[in-house]
Amino acid sequence: MSVVTDAMAEARSLDLFKPHGAFEVHCSNCHTRLDPMGDCPNCGLIGRPEAEIARRLQGDPAGTEKLLRGAIAKRRAYSAG
Repeated sequence: MSVVTDAMAEARSLDLFKPHGAFEVHCSNCHTRLDPMGDCPNCGLIGRPEAEIARRLQGDPAGTEKLLRGAIAKRRAYSAG
C-alpha cells in the first residue's frame, strides 16, 4: 500500500487535486473539456477531492493506483510540452 501512498503524495505535490463543481465542463488549469468523472484528459487534473480518492483507496487500491499513475503521467507530459 505504500506504493499508492507514494502516488498520493506525488499527485499532491503536482497539485492534481482540484475539485470541480458539477456544473463545470472545462478544466480550470488548461481549459480542456473534462471527462464524465470531472478529470482532465489533457493535464491530469483530478476533479474530485483528495478525501474521495483516499476513500476509494480503501476499497480499490489497484484501481486507485491506476487512476493516480495515469494522472501523474498526464501532468508530466503536459508540463514538459
